[in-house]
Amino acid sequence: MLLIVFSSLNLFPQESDKISLDFRNQKITDILFSLAELCGKSVTFDETVTGNASFHFEDTDFDTALERFTDAFRLFAEKKGDVYNISKVKIETGESGITIDTENVLTEPFLTILSRKTKTTIMFDALPQIPLTIRVQNARINDILNLVILRLPNFTVERVGSGYFLSKVATRTVNRNFEDFKISEENSLLTLSLTKANFSSVIDNLFKTGGREYSLLAKTAVSLENLFYSEKEFDSLLSLLCEQANCDFTEKDGIYYIYEIQKKDVIKKFKETTILNLKNISAENLSSLLPADLNSSSFIKTDKTTNSVVITGSEQETKPIIDFIKSVDMPAEGRVYKNFTLSNITVKEAVSLIPKSMLLSDIIFIEGSSSFVTAVTPEKEKELSEFITLIDERNKALPVKLRYIQSEELLKYLPPSAPKENITVTGDPTLVFFKGSPSLYESFKKELSLIDKPKQQIKYQILIIQQQKTDGSSWKPSFTLTNESGIEQDDTTMNYTALLSGLLNIDFDIVSKFGRQFAASLNAEITSGRARVLADTTLNGISGETITFSNTNTYRYRDIIVDSSGDVYTSTTREISSGLVLSIKGWSSGDNMITVDVNAQVSKQGNTDSSSSTSSDTTNPPTTSEKKVTTNVRTKSGSPIIISGLIQTESDVTERRVPILGRIPLLGLLFRHKVVSEAETEFSIFLVPFVEQGEEAESSDSDRIQSLCKKYILKEADNERE
Repeated sequence: MLLIVFSSLNLFPQESDKISLDFRNQKITDILFSLAELCGKSVTFDETVTGNASFHFEDTDFDTALERFTDAFRLFAEKKGDVYNISKVKIETGESGITIDTENVLTEPFLTILSRKTKTTIMFDALPQIPLTIRVQNARINDILNLVILRLPNFTVERVGSGYFLSKVATRTVNRNFEDFKISEENSLLTLSLTKANFSSVIDNLFKTGGREYSLLAKTAVSLENLFYSEKEFDSLLSLLCEQANCDFTEKDGIYYIYEIQKKDVIKKFKETTILNLKNISAENLSSLLPADLNSSSFIKTDKTTNSVVITGSEQETKPIIDFIKSVDMPAEGRVYKNFTLSNITVKEAVSLIPKSMLLSDIIFIEGSSSFVTAVTPEKEKELSEFITLIDERNKALPVKLRYIQSEELLKYLPPSAPKENITVTGDPTLVFFKGSPSLYESFKKELSLIDKPKQQIKYQILIIQQQKTDGSSWKPSFTLTNESGIEQDDTTMNYTALLSGLLNIDFDIVSKFGRQFAASLNAEITSGRARVLADTTLNGISGETITFSNTNTYRYRDIIVDSSGDVYTSTTREISSGLVLSIKGWSSGDNMITVDVNAQVSKQGNTDSSSSTSSDTTNPPTTSEKKVTTNVRTKSGSPIIISGLIQTESDVTERRVPILGRIPLLGLLFRHKVVSEAETEFSIFLVPFVEQGEEAESSDSDRIQSLCKKYILKEADNERE
């Protein structure tokens, strides 16, 4: 293919000065060779240039084509003379470090080129073929190798002489520690750069560089890390290294002997000794004046003969002690003992707050009082009095009157500005006291105004209808919500054909909520006795609280327990309730929406023998059956919710017989028969929740009738006249 391409290109060398080549999934090396041969250039590759590529050349010269191709496939071209060297790795070395830019290069070729470019020996065990992407600037070679082994499991970097070795830990039994340090000499001054190394290795390299002899008597292996010293004399650098390893040295007959010492002996070099001659107080009484945190025998020694104090330690350890001694070693003139009395806080609390620099002597507590005595000068008395006035202040308790919530609820949901210890409750649940700064009190009042608000009230209009179907009737549920004409219209413009006589006594506004056809259908059911209203009520509740409505019958019976002798017995009166129980919990959820949890339960009491004349105290209680519906809905304020499906089926057995003849044994069977009938009852619950915006006046029955008449009957008559 290449021969065909070249022959075709050579046929028309004069037609254009452009390079025009097209390669599809060819080796990168073949593409570059073809480009170089076409343009008469020389190219070389290292072992990192691998893989295939697809590329179209349409360029004016070789340099432009090569630059576009190398940029596209992350290659680097370096021109030496007339030869272009191509590589996937770009390595530049300088005094500040090594700069590398490479992407998706295998480990072994990368290390080979790194060794070649930096002129550093890098050896390694068999390496896994894992691609590397490294971009660093001004880095050291050991840092680059540490980045490499992050991609190589179970490999470690070891410093071997002036080179490095990448070894696999699992295949080697010798445990070599990584060492990275360098000692250089210039003008008889030594410079050490150490990242991590053993003390013995550094000492050996130091003496070789300095051309001296030594004897290492310290046998403990000490690891040194992160030491950098520049332009030090030999003895000075040796002393610094020995301090790191808890060692010291002695020179004798030109040989340095290095031996171990205690760490405290090393620290002694950094401690200073200060002698203070006391002028106004005695050294014997000084220990009683020193505060407990400064009175340490390891720092202070007193000399009674010269009335002086010897203080030993570092500057940070001794400076607070020296400053305190100078502050109390004052002339006795003008110093008196003064009594200080506290009003709001205890003496113990005050002493813990008073700075030591304000005290010239120890504080003397007066038992059974809130006072203390200490020595002061006029200046110290003024300074101490002002400080005590500042700390001896209790925040006043300010009353806070709650408007809508109680103190118990406030403590449960405290605002951020009021910690629990700042609030004191009273016997009045609407009154609390706040203790705190004025600014904190103002913040508390602002946050309380967001909490102490009246909860929204929700009004529930409830209508519960019982529908019953018995054997032999052709009744079927006829409550529908469709328009009479089948065309969507406003209820006020539809033909009103139903009578409202059966609905005028119902408070629930059926017509406006469900339409005239539904109202007419319900009116017909109520009038014919096939439906009856079990509940027609309005309940009010606070948002988020549960309200319950029940319409039940209670059956009471005696539960009798007789002992084994049959003489003594005990009895307990028990109850069984049956009927309708409705539980509603709603809360206003914003945008005039209401979320409602509804739990409806209908229970039915079965037949019992206790109703007969032969019942006794030991009659078994009747059986009960129940139906439950639980739902959670969200609706707009004023939009109705319908809950149905509470259906019960009852069977009734009636015996009919001919008088006198029906009671004759055996023969009477011919003159009596049983009639079994079934009745199916369904409860429908209509619920309309309202978010109450304010007080609403309740309208009377006459007002409601006039409103319905005006809205539907009179308006319909006007429409007919028109």
